[in-house]
Formats: sequence, C-alpha cells, structure tokens
Amino acid sequence: MKSVEDSEYYNMVESLWSVPRISNVAGTRTRTEFLFTDTRSGVPMLYLWDKGECLPVLPDNNPVTGLCALHHVNPWVVFGRDEKGNEDFTVYVVDYETHEMDRATEEGIGRLTELFWVSDDEWLVIGCNDQEYFISLLQRDGTRSNLYTTDAQIMVADYDDSRELVVAAVGRGPGSRIALMNIRKRNIVWISESDTSEDTFPRIFPEKGYYAYVTDVKGESEIVVRRVDTQEVVSRVFFRGDIQVLPGRGILEWLDKTTLFVAPGIDAELSPRLLDIEKKVCSDPLTKMSVIGSTQGGEGVVWVGSSLSDPPAIQFFKKGRATALVRSHASGYSSGESHWYHSFDDNLVQGWLVKSKKEKAPLVVYCHGGPNFATLNIWDPELQALVKAGYHVFAPNFRGSTTFGSAFKNRNIGDIGGGDIKDVLYGAKYARELLGVEGNPAIAGGSYGGYLTLQALATQPEKWAGGVALVPWVDLLETYEMVDAHYRALMIYLLGGTPEEKRDLYRERSPINHIEKLKRPVLILAGENDSRCPLELIQKFHERATQLHLPVELKVLEEEGHIGSHLSSLVRISVFELEFLKTLFFHD
Repeated sequence: MKSVEDSEYYNMVESLWSVPRISNVAGTRTRTEFLFTDTRSGVPMLYLWDKGECLPVLPDNNPVTGLCALHHVNPWVVFGRDEKGNEDFTVYVVDYETHEMDRATEEGIGRLTELFWVSDDEWLVIGCNDQEYFISLLQRDGTRSNLYTTDAQIMVADYDDSRELVVAAVGRGPGSRIALMNIRKRNIVWISESDTSEDTFPRIFPEKGYYAYVTDVKGESEIVVRRVDTQEVVSRVFFRGDIQVLPGRGILEWLDKTTLFVAPGIDAELSPRLLDIEKKVCSDPLTKMSVIGSTQGGEGVVWVGSSLSDPPAIQFFKKGRATALVRSHASGYSSGESHWYHSFDDNLVQGWLVKSKKEKAPLVVYCHGGPNFATLNIWDPELQALVKAGYHVFAPNFRGSTTFGSAFKNRNIGDIGGGDIKDVLYGAKYARELLGVEGNPAIAGGSYGGYLTLQALATQPEKWAGGVALVPWVDLLETYEMVDAHYRALMIYLLGGTPEEKRDLYRERSPINHIEKLKRPVLILAGENDSRCPLELIQKFHERATQLHLPVELKVLEEEGHIGSHLSSLVRISVFELEFLKTLFFHD
C-alpha cells in the first residue's frame, strides 16, 4: 500500500502546512512581552516575543493548545495541555528563563477555555467537564475549588486582578447574560440588556474601572460600556458587524480609556479598527488583513492578522500606526473572491471563490465548522492545497454563519442539516454556472462542515460526485449522551431543545438515519480520541455502510482528537483528501 509520503501531493501539502501558523497571542497591560503559538517545530509550541526575539518557552516538544497566561512580573507562564487529544486538560507552569516546568494537576480537569494569574501560586480557571461549566480557583499544589458552576455555556471571560473581579458571558444565544463576581466574596452581579438579547464578550479596563461588552438587543451590534462599581452606562455605540468569538482572547481590547481595538465581523472579514467610545465613531481598517486573535502588549494592542492568500503575521498598533512584528515571507498563494447568491428562499448568502489556474478544473464545495463561525478571509492551508491540486473551491457561508448579523446567525436554530444544506447546494449551483464547470461537484468539510457533508450526501445523493467528511457528527442522539457539558449545551442551542423535547428532529437530522440513500463515495477522517465527534459512533456508521455495500471509506488518525494538533496529522489529512478526490475526478 502506498504511504502518505509517496503521494504526489505530499511535498506540496507539507510546504503549505509548514508555513508558520501563528495564533493565540496572550499578554498583559504591564509588560511589553507577549506569548504566541506557532508550528515552526512541527507541533503547536509556545514562544515569547521579547525585544525583537522569538524565544521558545517550553523545555519539551509536546503540542500545546494555545491556552496560556503570562505572569505580570515574573518569567512564568501557566498553560493548558491536551495530553491525549480528548480535551481533558492538564495545567502546567513553566519558568521560561530556567525552563523548569511543574505540573499543577495530576489528572485532567476537563475542557479549559480561560486561564488567569491570581497570585504567584493561584490561577483562575474556567471550563467544563462532563456535568457542568465551572469558574474555579486552582492552587499550585493542584487543589481546586469551584466558585461558580452552571449548566449554561460560559462563552468568554476576563479578569481584573486589582479588584479580584471576573466578568463572564454566561449562556449562548438569546437570553445570555454578563456576570461580575468577586472571587473572594463570590457575590455575583448580573447584567442583561433584555430577556432575549445576546450579551457577550466582556472586556475590563482596570485603570478606569470600566468594562465593555457586546449586545444585539436591537437586532444589530452595540458595544456597551459600564462602570464596574455602579453598573452605570458610560457609553453605547452602534456599529455594523459582529464581534466574532475565536480561539484565544478574541478581538475586542481596550487601548486606552476612550478607545477600544475592535475587529467587527462584516461579510466574512474581520478588519481591525479603533472605536472611540466618546465620539462614537469607528476608524478605517488599520490593515487589510483579518484579525484572528488579539491581546494587550504593554504599550499597545497585538494581534494576529492574515488573509486567504497571506499567512499569519503578528501585528502591533503603537503611536497611531500598525506594524508587523513576526510574519511569514512566503507568497504566491491564491486569493479569494467574495460572491453573493440567492438561496432557495431568496435569502442572499455570501461565499468565497478560490480559483484554480485550470479553467475547467473540477469544483469542490467547502463547508466550514461551527456552525457559528464562517469561512473568513483568513489563511487556510487546506483551501490552498485544494487549489494547487487542480480544483476550484467555493466556500459558502450558509445560514448559521457569523459576521452577517444575529438574525442570519440564528436562522438555522432548530433547523440544522436543513436550510443550511440547501444554502450549500444553491452555492454549488451558483459556482458551477459562474465557472462553467460540467458535472457534479464534490463536497468537503470538518466538524460541523463534516456533518453537513455527510447529511448532504445522504439527503441530496444525486447532486454530488462524492465527498470528504472530517470528524463529523453522525448520530445526534448518541452524540448528546457521550459529549461533555459544552457540546450538550451547543446541541440544545442548535436543535432548539434536548433529545427529550426534540427527539424526532435529532433523529431526522442524523446522517446515520439516511445512510441507505448514500450513493456517492465518501471518505470519513476521524480522530482516535475525539471527544466532540466520538470515534465509536463514526465506526458504527462505517460498519453499517459496509453491511449495505456502500462506498464509505474510514481512516482513523491515531493519537489525535478533534482535527489534528500535530503537523504530520494535518499533512496526512490533506493528502488523504486529495488522493480521494483524485479517484472521483481524475481516474482513468
């Protein structure tokens, strides 16, 4: 059997994934140094930017998640590590000068989403386990005490160490609220714009005693600034665009007492801007790249910027101008064209078209994950690999995608695997006609995009040449029983209720219940330790397909969880995808 390394695509794919993938910047307002994650060693590793140098932080070469926090004075970093890819995190603290590293937890404590220094020997940790979400204090000896638990998702949080105050967005979608809690007194003040608004993304400005958050109470984005002590409203600013929740600290930061650094998501782009809360005006974009994570950098705001054709760069705003601190000098990649088309119900849907140099190249329709995310104008080696391998790629931002307003984002609630798949199909039709492509396209995607791929192939079998589904949901009822509190809450949000309340919908929107209708070849790629889309259920789907003599192929990525963390796994995934697509379009 031919190995991955023997594939004609291997060197091309490896070169694309080997371009430094910078992400997850983290810093403090008191230091000019900051942390970032990069893959220059083949796995995600932590680096410290210090006076123009990129210094490795960890003494080993094991991958990190990017969840980390820099001590405000000492050369210490606390970080979370997903040891087995199952998102059961262990916590470590490292002295990056001596490279001494201690493990703060003997066992995993669940999925972690936030880490903050409280004292030299204490951290604030936020995340979830199988039962609930938690805000906890973690001691250096591993002792952990819960400050607050809930069955609702804690989406984003920030911490003011001078006031020992954590501010968190609790809940997802309509009805979410902002919680302010003193971690010693454990008293909670709740802030909500209305019973149906989504209030999220809180950010504290300790020096002034302000905090800001985003609300959609009037159907459009508004940033609200309040005083920490009295909750008095200081400012309200309406603006066009969503504040996108991304891995890392996000894209809303205080620059000074009157200015916020924001990257509102507008039509699948996240352009960095400055928002004056007194004059209530937003600046023109600071750069042409989209923002995929930001942090404080002591003297200004630091962020990661990229585009579909530009690999990630670390950028810094200081004294009125943006400059690049760390960047890849690789170039020559295909850019994306933004297109709009009418879907089945006449709603307008946006998508990115990335063209092959071959005019009559086959078409691959790419579905993003989430679903409350989008195919953004950011660097994506997978799309570049498809184009370099000889395919046109169209990536529709179907209903449920962000950066198109809250109404569009909420349009697939209670209808996942329904209207969104029709949006994808109409996008495929639009792209085929635009390009003059003959024959059915392929469909591909990961996570929620993998789910849409399977659901489309099973419910629209005559419309596709085949597809590649990476870590997909296959059975919504069984998935609900096996995942942790975060994904149970996500499923309740997306399907509009629990399995007890929406059992027929959970069944009807599960690809395994339409498996008999599959006609076109499909490759499923699964992680051995995936806690979100369990391998056990994907194997059941594959076994059932085998019994029915259906063209379903399964490849399992060993020692991986939900999508790859090692560079070698990401390369293998792309090579498997390209080799499979070749059998659909370029076979003899």
